[in-house]
Amino acid sequence: MRKTVLRWGILLGVAGVLMMILSPVIIGNFGTFYPAAGAPVAMAVTTLYSVATIALLPFSASLVAASLVMRHAEAVAAGKETAKGGAPAE
Repeated sequence: MRKTVLRWGILLGVAGVLMMILSPVIIGNFGTFYPAAGAPVAMAVTTLYSVATIALLPFSASLVAASLVMRHAEAVAAGKETAKGGAPAE
């Protein structure tokens, strides 16, 4: 589970960075730099693209952090089992 969460966190982070890099191209071609331009589709594209770009990076960071917490919890649980004389967890 933690490996899947880590992979998704990394993928969303890469997607967020690529969206930030390509932002002038996407908004310049499909969106609008001026909200009062009167083009509702261009305004919708700009708004959705901006919200997605802003949301991806913090969500990516939270997934990576959750993966690290899961890894630590597994290591602590495995340490307690070996201290009690049980078999180590795999």
